[in-house]
Amino acid sequence: MKKYFLLTSLLVVNTMVFAQGEFDVLKYSLTDITGSARYVAMSGAFGALGGDMSAVSMNPAGVAVYRSSEFTITPSLCTTSTKSIFGLSSSNSKEKMLINNFGYVGSFRTYDESAISNFNFGISYNRVKDFNRNVSVEGTDRSTSLMNRVCVDKNLYGGSDLYYFAWNAYLINEDGAGDYNSILQEGEKYNSSMSMMESGGVGEWNFSLGANYGHTFYFGMSVGIQNIDYELLSSYYEKSKGTVDYDPFSFELDNVLVTEGTGVNLKLGGIYRPIPELRLGFAYHTATYYMMTDTYNAKIYFEGMNNPDTNLPFEEGSYYQPEDEGYMDYQIKTPNRMIYSVAYQFGQKGFISMDWDVVDYKNMVLKDVNGRLDGEINGYINDDFRVASNIRLGGEYRLTDNFSLRAGAAWYQNPVKSTLEDNNAYVVTEGTRPQYSVEKDTYYLSCGVGYRTGAFFCDAALQQQMRNEHFYHFYDETENADYSKYAKLSTEKTSLIFSLGFKF
Repeated sequence: MKKYFLLTSLLVVNTMVFAQGEFDVLKYSLTDITGSARYVAMSGAFGALGGDMSAVSMNPAGVAVYRSSEFTITPSLCTTSTKSIFGLSSSNSKEKMLINNFGYVGSFRTYDESAISNFNFGISYNRVKDFNRNVSVEGTDRSTSLMNRVCVDKNLYGGSDLYYFAWNAYLINEDGAGDYNSILQEGEKYNSSMSMMESGGVGEWNFSLGANYGHTFYFGMSVGIQNIDYELLSSYYEKSKGTVDYDPFSFELDNVLVTEGTGVNLKLGGIYRPIPELRLGFAYHTATYYMMTDTYNAKIYFEGMNNPDTNLPFEEGSYYQPEDEGYMDYQIKTPNRMIYSVAYQFGQKGFISMDWDVVDYKNMVLKDVNGRLDGEINGYINDDFRVASNIRLGGEYRLTDNFSLRAGAAWYQNPVKSTLEDNNAYVVTEGTRPQYSVEKDTYYLSCGVGYRTGAFFCDAALQQQMRNEHFYHFYDETENADYSKYAKLSTEKTSLIFSLGFKF
């Protein structure tokens, strides 16, 4: 196999493009239920209630419900466990201390004759997405290698960034007709493993204004400044089982990705009390418009194949890696969101509340740094995603004047059309990361307690998040029904959350 190592080394530095794919845009568009302990204990069902630091980020009219000024801070301890089933079962866990929320609300009463009872403003920070987890996936007796995917991309579409790595690692050959083929022999099986370490999250600063009209209408608006901090370390390993005439070979593809982004959005909301016991709420969130930067690098180790110059096997630890770290700037737009809420209060003993989000994930957009649309990826977004609903239900019961019990549950609907997997639709993964995950439904269960005395209050909550995904090492176009193409990932995050606050 003839190589032009110097030439291809120059090519990979100059042509490797690490743009985002459709599932990367989705990743930065999804949210979790995080925030103050009271908010989390009721699974975020606070859109018609307000009066909570995290609820203000959901419905800015909630800032107008406050009748006094307040400061709140919320630390949390999260344990994330991820289990995978793909031929073999494996599990990983990760613990993290986080600050879920902190903020200040200032409340100012008007003069007695005014129809506006008070004007309020708030400044708060909420962690809206947590990426922290470790994942490992083990597979045995597989028949379609990542190198097959690389060759199909090269033969049909001109090649991907992975082609340069596969070529310089001697994992693919070119035949006399100009077609590329994997060095995996016909009928040869291999074992695989994938490990990923994800860290970071999305935090949002909210600057809110609201007014209370006669304790009947509450309305508000807020500007949100979001920051993305995401890091991925991934390693994909394959080792062939060999045949009688062919020795086993192996390779390991390592990727490092650091993503940073800053975005802005606007939220509008209102709460209406037609009778003292009933509250109706509505909020509209515009898209968040992000400027993003990726910094990335990749390296491939290989052994078992022969060096064409010496006709001897490469030594263990042989590798190929571009000399320079890469980076890319681009823009994304997340979907807008509409939130319908209702709450009913049972005198002074408690209340029950429900929120319904409507999110059109087809409205996500990917652009280059100059604002030009990526037509291919945006076409896939429109084809593969749909309008999804999120339902949150929560309640609070006051045991005494000081103690309260709370509980909640939520269902976040899968945003991916079933036709993506049913029809084995082609999925583009950009750069040198071949893996992707298809989101399924996510569920939340939560409970908590609260204590209030005078100007001081403290709350505690326990939350269980259950997230399901289909994880693909790479897109596989084969139609073998007996071959499991994806691993079933189940991620459970248990969060213990405390809030301390003062009213003044």
